Amino acid sequence: MVTIGDGAHPETAIFQARHTPPYTLPRVDCATPIAFLIVNCMKKDTRIEHLLDEAEQHGLCAIAADDNQRRRLARRVESGELVNPHPGLYIRADVWNELNPTKRKRAMVRTLARIHPDRVFAAESAVCMFDLEQPYDIHPDNELTIASPSRSGIRVFAKTGFIKRTLYVPNMQAVSVNGVHVTSLARTLFDCARLLPFECMLPIADSAAKAGFDMASLTQFPTAHFNEANNIARLLTYTDPLSDNGGESRARAVMIAGGYMLPHLQYPFPNPDNPAFPLRVDFIWFLPGDVTVVGEYDGMAKYGNTWTEVNTHVTKQCKRDAYLRKRGVTTIVHFSFDDVIHRELLYRKLDDAGIPRMH
Repeated sequence: MVTIGDGAHPETAIFQARHTPPYTLPRVDCATPIAFLIVNCMKKDTRIEHLLDEAEQHGLCAIAADDNQRRRLARRVESGELVNPHPGLYIRADVWNELNPTKRKRAMVRTLARIHPDRVFAAESAVCMFDLEQPYDIHPDNELTIASPSRSGIRVFAKTGFIKRTLYVPNMQAVSVNGVHVTSLARTLFDCARLLPFECMLPIADSAAKAGFDMASLTQFPTAHFNEANNIARLLTYTDPLSDNGGESRARAVMIAGGYMLPHLQYPFPNPDNPAFPLRVDFIWFLPGDVTVVGEYDGMAKYGNTWTEVNTHVTKQCKRDAYLRKRGVTTIVHFSFDDVIHRELLYRKLDDAGIPRMH
């Protein structure tokens, strides 16, 4: 067993309230102060609050210790105060809503690893534990994938619709990432490559290559049929560690799917304000007739969160575009994540800029 990270976490017990017999309300008569009953009921809520607080502090979901707690937590789910993302797991709704899909999946996986310490997570449920770029849409809230040395299968929980997939992984060599057993990085990337759409997988592969991982090692695993082999070969052909982020990688995957001429990535231009740090453009095409087209992926992070930040970015962008044109750039194509998701919008911009389709 290979261990990544310190793996040091409190035992499962600290995330479970201690088992105590159910409270029994005293017999009420006219001499019983009503304040006593209120305090007695508040004690039960205090235990649940402590359970939720402990889990939240460690990035986990809470686990009910007994049927009594489970019923009380279920009532809070019905009221909308809590979310029940997986059978037996609970988390405050406001906390859950603040997490992105990758962090939600990671919270579920880390909690389940404490309930089932021998379980090995696979595919997208394993990749969430690695520090890699990964699109949010590979992490639906209601799905998990578990590795099995003997079989593949799927189980749907009738009451909640939660889907648990079992993925056959022969000769499993699990690693421990921060206390969670997952398939090795090579095996995880292999399974993701054969199961996920190319446009979702390329950002993960680019990120792994950028971190120094040898993507060619994916060929050590046998494929079950031609489509899987084709997916792996295609991924190895187009993986590029020069990609700056997952959005740019996904945009490139969409360009590849559209048959467009491949751009150069992160091409440098001299920076007159700071020569030690050249200006790099996301994509560039050098076309016949001394035509140079630059593509810039404008993720929302570039613009900021306030109107002031947006205006500042737009001003800098106009200044940068003017400078690039002085350096010989013919056309500059700006596109957003929305253009990438609705690929016909991106294709229209590339066509208008004269980017040729190779097939």
